[in-house]
Amino acid sequence: MCCGDGAGYIKEDRTSRKLRLSRDEKIKMTIKPLSTIERAIRSSKSKFSTFQKVNLPFFKKNFQNTEEVQDEQHRKCVSECEEVQSNETQLAEIPLTFKQNLKEQHFAVAGKQLINREERLFSVKQDGVGSSKNLVEEEEDNEESLRKDFEELLEEVWLKVENSFDFRTENEKEALNQAVLVIQQEEEQDRRWEGVAEKERPPWRPRCYRRTHDSQLQKMVQRRMEEAKLDSNTDTKSSIQKEIIGKGKQIKEDLLHIAEHVRSCYPEENVCQLYAKLYHQEFCAKLREIADYGLSDADCSHVLQWVNIHYPSILRCKELIGVIEYEQLTALLPEYMLEPLEEQYLTQIEDTLQTWCQNILKEEKPEPELRDGCFFSPLAIDVIECVHGAIMSAQKVLGSCSKPQRITYQIKEFLISYQDYLKSVTESNQRNIDAVLKANLLCIRQLREYITTNQKLFPAHLKSDCMSLLVSIRELCHGYFTKSVHKDLKGMYAKLGTSEWLKHSEHVCGELLEGVNTHIQKLIDLDKTCLQDMVSHLHKEVLAEYVRTLMKKKIKFGEENIQQAVEVLCDNNQRIHTLFTEAGSKMDDLKDVLPRLGEVLALKAVHFIEFELMNLFKSYPDFSEAHVCAWLHLLANISTSELRLIRKSFSELQELNTPKEISYQEQDPLYSSRDFFSKVLV
Repeated sequence: MCCGDGAGYIKEDRTSRKLRLSRDEKIKMTIKPLSTIERAIRSSKSKFSTFQKVNLPFFKKNFQNTEEVQDEQHRKCVSECEEVQSNETQLAEIPLTFKQNLKEQHFAVAGKQLINREERLFSVKQDGVGSSKNLVEEEEDNEESLRKDFEELLEEVWLKVENSFDFRTENEKEALNQAVLVIQQEEEQDRRWEGVAEKERPPWRPRCYRRTHDSQLQKMVQRRMEEAKLDSNTDTKSSIQKEIIGKGKQIKEDLLHIAEHVRSCYPEENVCQLYAKLYHQEFCAKLREIADYGLSDADCSHVLQWVNIHYPSILRCKELIGVIEYEQLTALLPEYMLEPLEEQYLTQIEDTLQTWCQNILKEEKPEPELRDGCFFSPLAIDVIECVHGAIMSAQKVLGSCSKPQRITYQIKEFLISYQDYLKSVTESNQRNIDAVLKANLLCIRQLREYITTNQKLFPAHLKSDCMSLLVSIRELCHGYFTKSVHKDLKGMYAKLGTSEWLKHSEHVCGELLEGVNTHIQKLIDLDKTCLQDMVSHLHKEVLAEYVRTLMKKKIKFGEENIQQAVEVLCDNNQRIHTLFTEAGSKMDDLKDVLPRLGEVLALKAVHFIEFELMNLFKSYPDFSEAHVCAWLHLLANISTSELRLIRKSFSELQELNTPKEISYQEQDPLYSSRDFFSKVLV
């Protein structure tokens, strides 16, 4: 008895044994779980790998089988068969054929069988057995049989790859894993035949399984994207949007399936990245096709959202983090296609935002409401919400923080219209002007705070323009209230710089402050921060009018009353400062204005006067030559030549020491005393 070449055993004589040894050797395999088989295949090292690629005939084997060798093989085979038969409890070893392995989906083992047959077949052909016609015909038959077996295996492998999106069971998953192993084995076998002359290698080598595999995946992805269902959401009106959403959903669903079920079948590569690249190519092609259309504003916005928001979020979802590297993929749309879409989108946003802002202004209530005892208008809040919402949305849709900056120009346009609106209010005869302006002073402050706290959203020059406009609008509103204050205090201002003022300064100043306080009490229905703004503004203006009135007087201070005048200035300054700071003024820097001016009057030496005037100029850059002349005219004992010398010296030093301007971005001009003398008109 001896071992047969199939699943059973047959008797054979010396002649049949000789023929058997010339045929393909069958792989003997113990029936074990598939995972064990797989490990055996993976761990086995083909003797083929020890051959040198360039030294032919490297496939040659020693087929000079002597009678002694054949007898020894026969005795060994008989011994093995008898041992199996004598031990019934021992698990029998049954060599499975290629067909059986294929049926059992042991693709890796089946593939290895074919590779072994291939090696033996072409080793024999290289060994020069072609001199025998019978052997030549036999080898040709074996080659054709091997080719068909390879094709049958290939068909099963591609069938399993094709089934990648449909399997759910572990058996189906293992079948795909086996198919992947076959592809790896075939790629390795292709590499082994590299460098071998075309006539001396199998006609099917190289098989290029990997390239075929990738090509098949591409066709699968292409077909699935073409068959992707349109989005069924009734809120989606456009057919373009339905198509994009449908394909986007297909991509997400398929990639998640690949990551969960297919990824483990490709242990030596990141197959998720390969699939992502294939889906990316298909989605790119579709979006570029769509972008060539003349898109509506809604479709244009939708395409940009998929480019910068939805599509990246799919490939960066938590299930795909570390599996797909989105940054390695090309841009969905090239720059030349993206720019027109971005321009269309921004233009549409600008037009919409302009309409919203103008409607908010038109819908401003003629009768402001009272909230917590203060007049209130929602205008600024509504405008800020519209503008900020548009900017934030544009940043996401465009995937950029810089491109949407142009949208902020709509704030400037709104502020120009807003200024015209408030100017028309101040010039109207409506009875509730005070209430409307008080409510809008809060709006002005809210708009200013928004711009200062979101400076990165605005180009530098636009930010400066907007802040200047807001200062002008606030000055307009403040001016409306302070105009009536100065009108009521006109008679009290007239007493400043007179003999009555010198003799009864406490009474004159007290009368002035009483009138000021009366007007301050009328402002208590302003928002607290706006009240501080208004009182600070009024503080500066009242003090400026005080100085202007003195400079316009023709009174002269001589030796007999100069000291008294200086004391009056210091006393009045203290009382004015106390009143306003207690009312909420933040103009602490104004506490020294009158005392410093009084100090100039008290000086006698020309160079000391020049020095003090220059110090005043450094503190108050608006302190001009005209102010110098007007103030020094109060001195009775200064000569014309001395006045001319002081003026010349001041003018020269002024040119050399002109301080840098402080921008509105750095400090609110309302709370700066540096522009004090700009309000002292002489």
